[in-house]
Amino acid sequence: MVCLGRDGRIIKMVSFIKLVQKRISNISIGPSTLRGQPTGTINLTREFLKSFDLNIFNNTLSESDFLNKLDEQTNLLKEKIHSKSWGIARKALNIFLFQSSHDIFLSKEYGLNKIIPFLEVPLDNPNAKKLVEMAEQKGIKLRWNNIKSLIKEDSYNLQKFAKQVSNEEYNCDRCYLDLYFWRGNKVEE
Repeated sequence: MVCLGRDGRIIKMVSFIKLVQKRISNISIGPSTLRGQPTGTINLTREFLKSFDLNIFNNTLSESDFLNKLDEQTNLLKEKIHSKSWGIARKALNIFLFQSSHDIFLSKEYGLNKIIPFLEVPLDNPNAKKLVEMAEQKGIKLRWNNIKSLIKEDSYNLQKFAKQVSNEEYNCDRCYLDLYFWRGNKVEE
């Protein structure tokens, strides 16, 4: 696939798309994203995401289909990183997929706008603690210790509640809760 650049010269889109994906993997996974992880985890994660086949989500039609694909990729990334932490792998994928689906080039190339309603809120201490606090106010018990020890079942319950909260209280998809929860962000009216 080729297209014309601003100066009229031909751009090889395959190479360009790969460069965009490399950039997104680099900006998504930094020291603060994977704080406290063994040396080399950032590079291993970035390498996994640079070669990640975003096309697997192109024909995703349902949340369950998306989550099955995400679970499979989470397990693959988990095996690549030193800690073998399911939670760390899932957080990295969630951040990368959020950024990729909101990038105009990657979203167009792989049809990623379709997965936005299915994306999960990245779970870290601020997001998870806010969800646990909100759940307790409703008499719901959610489990959270830290991202390193997060298991699939606890993540599922947190994400299920996040979906409910995002719909009922924020009128948005759950992946955007990070915008509201991170460092106590408040929307000024």
